[in-house]
Amino acid sequence: MQGQPTIIRKHWFGLAVILVAGLVVELALALAIVVALHQGTLTPNLYAFLGVIMVVVLLADLVTAYVYRLSSIVLTATAITVANWQTLFFSNTAVCEWNQVEDVNAKQGGVFAQLLSFGTLRIQTAGTQNNITMTMVPRVQYWRATIEAKAAATPTLTHSV
Repeated sequence: MQGQPTIIRKHWFGLAVILVAGLVVELALALAIVVALHQGTLTPNLYAFLGVIMVVVLLADLVTAYVYRLSSIVLTATAITVANWQTLFFSNTAVCEWNQVEDVNAKQGGVFAQLLSFGTLRIQTAGTQNNITMTMVPRVQYWRATIEAKAAATPTLTHSV
């Protein structure tokens, strides 16, 4: 963490789930078109409607995948910055200096999380700052240990009286 910042992006599995869900919806719409064609009930209006829905679903899926990839944890020599993006236009960003880190927890729930080694990372901070949480963190146990070690090696603030 000396020099170049370390950037941690969300796990690829979440991105795969988003893309597969979009693909399943697209295939269901394509199947509806095929069934309507086979039955002879596909009117130009229905064809246009299903086509528009397919384009909207594709765009929504791509935007969701893009927003998912925007979320990150950045570890620098002086602080941790977490950017959690909820939509294309809204994100929660939190910055915590290393000496403000009180505790780091990693939680892995479910079979896929255990097999693929991802989970939720929660950084408890000192003072009035909100705790920092990021889901779908890859190698979550490794990053928990790394952040704990860096925080423990950083001198704490001292108050002069």
